[in-house]
Amino acid sequence: MLESNRFNGTVDVLESMKNLTVLLIRSNSFSAALPDGLFSGTSDNIVVDIGDNKFTDELPTSFANMSNLVSLIGAKNSFVDSATMESVCDNAALLVMDCDACECCEVCCDGDNDAVCDFQLDVFTVLGYHCGSWFQHCLQGANYFAGAGVY
Repeated sequence: MLESNRFNGTVDVLESMKNLTVLLIRSNSFSAALPDGLFSGTSDNIVVDIGDNKFTDELPTSFANMSNLVSLIGAKNSFVDSATMESVCDNAALLVMDCDACECCEVCCDGDNDAVCDFQLDVFTVLGYHCGSWFQHCLQGANYFAGAGVY
């Protein structure tokens, strides 16, 4: 878990980690575009929390083909307008992005005071061990993480 550590720079080193299934790097200062080969070597369920960083450009095109993308939290970044492909919206069980970066999102964040997005996910929340009040209702009765090796 690399959350809230004030790390900065790019995450290009992650591209070589083809079997990566969980990426929790929320609330750092990572920047630049995400590498396109991210998660390309796994068919396991994928959980991603890259929120509250400084990522730019679009989401990697590899994300568009991932039917195993369980959760993608990418709000509070500097993605370009319409950075999220429609197939990402179709494939992700839980998707939270900034509104300008995601035209297809059912729920999106449009500012710092957006009540839906003004929550901090940690590893326990993302993996369903301890849900915050808003997030708990989203997961109630759902088993999004089945097969992800999380029990």
